[in-house]
Amino acid sequence: MPSKQRIAFVANTSWSIYKFRLQLLKAFVQKGFDVYVLAPRDKYSSFFEHSEGIFFIELKRFKSKSISVQDDLSLYRELLSHYKSIRPGLIFHYTIKANIYGSLAAARASCPAVAVITGLGYMFTAKSIFKFIASLLYRYALKKTEEVWFLNHDDQQIFIKAGLVPEKKTFILPGEGVDATAFHAAPYEYKTAPISFLLIARLIEHKGVYEFAAAANLLHAKKLNVQFSILGFFDEKSAVAIPRERLNQWENDKTINYLGATDNVIPFIAAADCIVLPSYREGLPLSLLEGASMCKALIATDVAGCREVIRDGVNGLLCREKDPADLAAKMEHYYALPAAGKKAMGMAGRELVLNHFTQDIVTSIYLAKLNLLKR
Repeated sequence: MPSKQRIAFVANTSWSIYKFRLQLLKAFVQKGFDVYVLAPRDKYSSFFEHSEGIFFIELKRFKSKSISVQDDLSLYRELLSHYKSIRPGLIFHYTIKANIYGSLAAARASCPAVAVITGLGYMFTAKSIFKFIASLLYRYALKKTEEVWFLNHDDQQIFIKAGLVPEKKTFILPGEGVDATAFHAAPYEYKTAPISFLLIARLIEHKGVYEFAAAANLLHAKKLNVQFSILGFFDEKSAVAIPRERLNQWENDKTINYLGATDNVIPFIAAADCIVLPSYREGLPLSLLEGASMCKALIATDVAGCREVIRDGVNGLLCREKDPADLAAKMEHYYALPAAGKKAMGMAGRELVLNHFTQDIVTSIYLAKLNLLKR
């Protein structure tokens, strides 16, 4: 029988569990649970190996970028072996391969599991044979889960309408949760320095990086006192990665200031006036939530995930997808607001986070669900 005091978290990177769910894991440990993290090894894995109450299991067969039946079967067998060994009372799966093969392995091992759809992924949303195969696999695997959680209503409705999961089995989780104490209030104050727009994202095409650069050029051409910066890491394994040469060109042209990558975004958000995310699609973007928690106005595309965070005209502005001119217009709108208007937008964002998106709120949801779902 599965142990009610053992909880497992499974994802395609140790980094994602550390970045998005560390507070949650600590909360489970404080409640007396043994927490297992199953993920490929990266530089964040060692944290779990040295944390009391948390046990790290390296997944050697998890190849998230691979499209191979053999690799996927190897992952399924690896997960099944671990589940039979540790017998968790509840397993949380994140990302597509964990959701599919983890759910199947958990069912085979008679361990209850929840699939958390953090985003659909570009392979799944594209019109291709991969979307067809992913849909078939999801439909079969999700039958085996206790529940299927989504981070936004758009993704939930896509799965329901496609017949991948019945509505009664779904649940909307309000993101990964923001530490509203660490991401402290930093209201806008009048200044004569440039108004700064900050994009925090992986350097891939689908985050709207090209649109951000094009909008920056449009506003620079108007001689506005503005500054544009990008904070994030190069995802060079991605087929849609932004070439370093292109970023170097933007820097040389003084279009964009590249700030590099960091595990501590707080000082960069504090120094910015407005957080921008022209993404093509999101689950529930943490960069926007963290910016809102620090009283920063938001500008993002009117797409799944982003519109869950922005109340248009209240705590930020929504722009059209893949439309640099409209993005530039929304940036100029923010630029032209009086200091009181800029501050009011930021304060509204802080209030939204405190009411709906804090780590305490999300942790309470997990703990309440745990009592209902574990066997």
